[in-house]
Amino acid sequence: MRDNDVRKKLAAGEAALGIWVSIADPLAVEMLAIGGWDWLLIDMEHGPVPLSDAATMVTAIRAGGATPFVRPAWNESAQIQRVLDLGAYGIIVPVVNDVDAARAVVRDARFPPLGERSRGGVRANLAFRTDPNTYSERANDTVSVFVQTETREAAENAVAILAVDGVDGLFVGPNDLAASYGMRYPDAWNSDGPYMDAVRRIPQQCRDAGKVAGILARDAAQAKEMLALGYRFVGVISDMSCLTTGAAAALREVRGAVR
Repeated sequence: MRDNDVRKKLAAGEAALGIWVSIADPLAVEMLAIGGWDWLLIDMEHGPVPLSDAATMVTAIRAGGATPFVRPAWNESAQIQRVLDLGAYGIIVPVVNDVDAARAVVRDARFPPLGERSRGGVRANLAFRTDPNTYSERANDTVSVFVQTETREAAENAVAILAVDGVDGLFVGPNDLAASYGMRYPDAWNSDGPYMDAVRRIPQQCRDAGKVAGILARDAAQAKEMLALGYRFVGVISDMSCLTTGAAAALREVRGAVR
């Protein structure tokens, strides 16, 4: 059975850097993965990615040499189990505000005895190059399960959520978290007050629990700041920003040479 390279890297205390993907295109994610990123996340909460496209994108990410993660549309049993059955090597589940919500994620994402995930389909075990029995026996120790901290309530419940067995770590949504504190993002970043207190506190809380802190950056410069704060599972850029900023930068450079 294939290993989860991101899970192994994080367990060794290293950082794992990724790209947030919203465009439903297998060729695009394969090209991004070839760049050497540790992981790519397919965003099915806010991105217009249907399940059928997500299935081929998971395969394309693996073909490019990166580890495929998926954010399901919601913390709901069918949403979670279906994306895992696609062969995702990890999930980041949105809007997990308390212990009950975290336990629900574990129930749906982990096989017995830790959870109640159903053994169905064959695509997941094929993605890990193994048989159904081996996959169901080893998936609990191979598939990564992160829950999102996107609200003030979730930040205040971080320690209790981290204590839930089967949760590998917290993944901060800095934009929604700022809104929950009544602030605008990115203005809230490096501000004084409870928002940045929570952002700075979460990596240590994760370390104390023996788990991993993740977060999504706006750009590479901010990602370096997040790494310095102790976040190790970091989304550095998005496919959208690659297209918009990369294309705009090229145009500015060439237009500057026009006389």
